[in-house]
Amino acid sequence: MVYTTAILLSLIGYFVIGHLAGRRVKHLDDYLVAGRNAPTFLILGTLVASYLSTSAFLGETGFAYSGYPFVMLIFASVSTSGCLLGALAFGRYLRRSGALTVPEFFGKRFASRHVQVIAGLTTVFGLGAYLLGVMQGAGIMFEELTGLPYWVGLVLVWRNYSGHAA
Repeated sequence: MVYTTAILLSLIGYFVIGHLAGRRVKHLDDYLVAGRNAPTFLILGTLVASYLSTSAFLGETGFAYSGYPFVMLIFASVSTSGCLLGALAFGRYLRRSGALTVPEFFGKRFASRHVQVIAGLTTVFGLGAYLLGVMQGAGIMFEELTGLPYWVGLVLVWRNYSGHAA
């Protein structure tokens, strides 16, 4: 019960902070790259923190709880290293290009709509797999915390993601 209460209080805190911070966002640049005023390491930190907060603390924790802790630990290490190396290797070029997304960068860099589409599809498929992993882990955690069926947790997580996308 203490764990569930702590999670609920944390979620309320995140929603309040997110709502207050969201009021400052006026344009797409403000949301994606902090109005292009933040240094690369700050943007990198927010990307890694965002990844770790959902994937590691929801998805991978749920899988680890189901009996796969070492596989998930290796996955988290490799993924986080990839974020770090990718940002350090591509960050300055992405910033100089003025592109808001990696697919847009590749489209400009190679002057090819086809390359941009392939980069976009790769991003969509990668994020889709990431989202499925997070949803499964969150479903497992929901089931363990509440005692309700796994599928109920999946539906609630999916609805939460879908509600924020609208």
